[in-house]
This record gives sequence, structure tokens and C-alpha cells, in this order.
Amino acid sequence: MRIKNEKAPTTCDSQGFCLSVNLCGKTNMNSIATAPCAINVPFYGTDLFVVNHCGEPYAPMKPIVEGMGMDWMGQYTKLKQRFSKGIEEISIPTAGGIQKMICLALRKLAAWLNTISPNKVKAEIRDRVIRYQNECDDVLYEYWTKGQVTNPRKTNTDERTPLRDAVNLLVGKKGIMYPEAYSYVHQRFNVASIDELAPELLPLAIEYVHKLALDGELLPRQLEQGKAPASWSLPAESNRVLLYLHPNGAVAQSLPLREDQIVLTLNDFTELARRNGWVVMRKEDMLEKMTGAIKNLQ
Repeated sequence: MRIKNEKAPTTCDSQGFCLSVNLCGKTNMNSIATAPCAINVPFYGTDLFVVNHCGEPYAPMKPIVEGMGMDWMGQYTKLKQRFSKGIEEISIPTAGGIQKMICLALRKLAAWLNTISPNKVKAEIRDRVIRYQNECDDVLYEYWTKGQVTNPRKTNTDERTPLRDAVNLLVGKKGIMYPEAYSYVHQRFNVASIDELAPELLPLAIEYVHKLALDGELLPRQLEQGKAPASWSLPAESNRVLLYLHPNGAVAQSLPLREDQIVLTLNDFTELARRNGWVVMRKEDMLEKMTGAIKNLQ
């Protein structure tokens, strides 16, 4: 029999954010209401949250969207249309009292983040959007599982500004997407995001990106001499695999490669073809040149 003044058991973090309501079913004389905890997660000056809903972590989305500098209503519409099975309206304890917030299951947060193209947002919020895409879901998950981020950032935002500027230059010079540009740094220095770079590696990373942008080193240097790099020599048997990775480094998909296959970006392929005597141009440009040539013959 339950004692009259007995309190429902709670398990809350050091911030003391708890809410004694039963969100996963009806409470009767034999049941005890569970208390979902809202864990406060400081993230680049914004307070984000992770809340327990029926034993699963959920993230209130409005603080995340506004922290990125984006319009909430536009993203709310997208959430309802594309992530309807992963969103819930949950009561969250805040400084202003208990508020109902639209929350997304943490397991779906990365998928939502990937629907946002950094190239299509305003320039003044682009770095913030990329930062959230690279770090937000991992930080929330670490707070959910461990109560804190166990691997503190080794450099701060201001220290990484020259590196982001170098990446902006690379994107502008090579016409590539931001995720691809950052992936060069991730692969070269074996990190999942630029915040993991040790302070002593930061100048090397900046120099590396500048070389990619200014010296045309997206293609190996051997190509400048008309030679295929040694890494492209055909193996005795086909044993190569192309890996598609999630931002956190996990393998999402793999694709076997034939002995005669190499992997290039479109820009790299175009440059390689031109260096080998091929004429490469867009269909529209070719039609324009052909039309001009025909007019000159008339």
C-alpha cells in the first residue's frame, strides 16, 4: 500500500531539473509516476536539453534551431512533415516554469541536422550550422549517457576561426561543399571534428587547407608531372573497398572497387581528363560554341 505523502522516485542531474508526471501511461493505485529529467547541456553559449521520455532520450528542438540562428517555424513544419514518428510534445522544466516543447528523439537528430545545407543558409550563420552538424548530437548523447562531455575541447572557437576562414577559402576556390572541405581535415589529422584538433596541430591544419585552396593539391602532386600516383597502381587482386562514413566515424555503407577504379571528385576528374588531352565542358557551353561556329560559317 502506498504511503500518503510518498514521493515518486526521481533520478535527476546536478542541475536539479525534474518533473514528476507520468508521460508513458495512466497512473493508478498500484503504479508510481516516473519523473523524466531534463538535463541541461551548455553548448556554445546556448542551453540545450536532453529529456527522458519513456526511457528514451529526446531533445527539445526550439533551443537547437534558434541556437543555430535559424527560423523555428520553418523547421517545425519540416519536423512535422518528415519526422512525425520521432517527435513528441513533452513538458520541460525551464527557468520560466514548466513549458511544453516539441522534442525529437535523439536517435533522429543527426538525420534532421543533415537535412540542412550549409551552402543554402545565410553566410553569417554558416559556421554555427556546421558546428551544430559536427558536434551537437554527440555532445547531447554524451551528456545523456555520462552526465558530461568526457573529452573536453582542446581548442576554443576563437582559436579555430582562422581554420574556418581557410575552409571558406577552399570552398570558394574549388567549388566544393562544406562537408567535403571539412572531411579533408578530418581525414588528414584523424579527427571526427575540428574541435578535436590539439592546439599544436591547428597551425598545421590551417597551412594544409591553404595549400589545398591555393596550390591545387586536391589532386596528388604526381599528376602535375603527368604521372599517376603510386597509390593508384593496380593491386594483384581486387581487395579495395570504398567506405561511406557517418560524421561520428561509423561506417554507414561500403562499396567494393574494381582493380581499374579510382575515386575522384567531379572537379578532380575534369582536371585529370583535361591534362590527358580530353575536352571537357558543360552541354550548354558546347551548344553555345557550336551555335557560334555555325553562325561564323554562314
